[in-house]
Parts: sequence; C-alpha cells; structure tokens
Amino acid sequence: MHVLRALALCLAVALLPVFAAKGEPKKKSSPADSFETFDHDKDGVVTQKEYLDVMQKVLGEATAKERFAALDKNGDGKLTKDEFGANGEEPKKRRAKKKA
Repeated sequence: MHVLRALALCLAVALLPVFAAKGEPKKKSSPADSFETFDHDKDGVVTQKEYLDVMQKVLGEATAKERFAALDKNGDGKLTKDEFGANGEEPKKRRAKKKA
C-alpha cells in the first residue's frame, strides 16, 4: 500500500508542471525574437554556422543547409533580418482555403 501511495505522489509531482501550465496561454515568439536567438554574436546577421548550430538539431544538417540556402537570397552566406523575415513587419496571416 505504501508503494502505491509513493508511486501516486511521484506521478502527481511529475505531472504538476503540465497541469499548471495548461491554463496559461503560450506566448508566441516573433520572427525578431527568433532572429536574436540565432544571432549568437549579435552582429546583426545570422551566419550559416549560427543557423546550423540551432537548426541541424531539429532538421538534420543537410535539410538545415538547404533551408539556409533558400533563405539567403543574395547568396552572401549571411541572413539579414529581411531575409530571415524579422524586418519588423507583421507576418501575413494565411487564409483558409474554401472547400468546394
């Protein structure tokens, strides 16, 4: 009986953050916030190395390099805020497609 009570207590403690955070709305990060996260040396551009340091963990190295190349419009090996999409403009909302 003590084992079950201890197990229930451990489970409740482990799940407490999940239930506590459920009522709080998640704060969406802006592209500008994301740009600051990627720009490790704070020089105003995101280099391929800085981009890969973050994104290869999520996408894998090859896909992260492809994504960087697609964003790097002028091919200089650096992403500006405009290329990154963090130029201060509000992102356009996508409209839902109407079903026929």
